[in-house]
Amino acid sequence: MNSYILAATNYPKLLLCVEESLVAAADGEVRDASKLARHLCLPTGRPVSTDEALIALSALSDLGIFARTGLQYVLNKKRLEETADLRRGIHAAIETLANTPRLRPQPEAQLCVSLPPTLSAAAEHVIRECSTDLRSGLLDVVTGAKESLIVASPFWDADTTAEMISLTRKKLGTGIQVSLLGRFSRDLPGNVRSELRKVANEPRCSILSWYEGSGAETETFHFKAVSADKGQRVYLGSANMTVSSLRSRMELGVILRGEPAAQLDRILRVVITMASPVTA
Repeated sequence: MNSYILAATNYPKLLLCVEESLVAAADGEVRDASKLARHLCLPTGRPVSTDEALIALSALSDLGIFARTGLQYVLNKKRLEETADLRRGIHAAIETLANTPRLRPQPEAQLCVSLPPTLSAAAEHVIRECSTDLRSGLLDVVTGAKESLIVASPFWDADTTAEMISLTRKKLGTGIQVSLLGRFSRDLPGNVRSELRKVANEPRCSILSWYEGSGAETETFHFKAVSADKGQRVYLGSANMTVSSLRSRMELGVILRGEPAAQLDRILRVVITMASPVTA
C-alpha cells in the first residue's frame, strides 16, 4: 500500500484521472504505459506522459488492481471495485494532511523493496507494511528531476535501458543535464547499444563507463544509485537496471534526502570524473 500512498501524495490528479478511466474498462484488459498515456489528459488538459502512466500503473499494481507481466499490466476489475472506498479514504487523508501544519520534517531515508512474484502473501504483507516499492520509488526520483540527473548501475538490460532512455529523452527536452553510468565498455550487447544510441548525440546527455584493467587490477563500481538535482533526492540500493532486479528478485534500497543525499551526489560526481565516454 505504501507505493500507492507515495504516488497519491505526489501525483493525486494523475491517479484520479487514471482510476476514472478504468471504470468503463473490461476485466482482464491489458494496458501498458505508452497505450495508457495516449488516451488520457489531466484536468488541466495536458496529456499524461508515458512516465506518469508508468507511475500510476505501478501504484495501482501495489493494491492488486493490476497484475504486472513484463511491461504489460492486466486489469483486475473486481479488485478495482473492492478498493474504491480505500482509495477515496487515502486521497481524503492526504488532502487533509496537506492542509495541516507540518509538525515533523520529512524523514531523510525511506526503505524500498522489490519482491519476487512467488513470495507468500503473508511475507509480502509484512514487508510492504514497512517499505515502499523499489521500482516505483526509483522512477519517482528520476521523473522528479528538474535540473540534473545521474543514473548509475553496473549492469543494464535492453528492456530497462529502453524504459530509462524514454524517461531520459523527456527530461532532456526540459533542459536538464543527464549522466548515465554503467560498465558499458565491456561486451555491450547490441540491443542495449541501440537504445543508448537514441540519446548519444544529445549535448546535455553523457553516456559513461567505468571498467578499467583486469583481474586483481580492475577498477570499477558495483553500487546502484540515482541522484536528482544535485542530491535533492537520491536512490541507493542493490538493484541493477535490469528486469530481473526490478521485477522478479528481492532487492533493497533507500531514498535519501538532506545531507546524506547531498553527500552521495558528491561521491557520484567524483566517480563520473573517473569514467570514460562511451561511443554508442
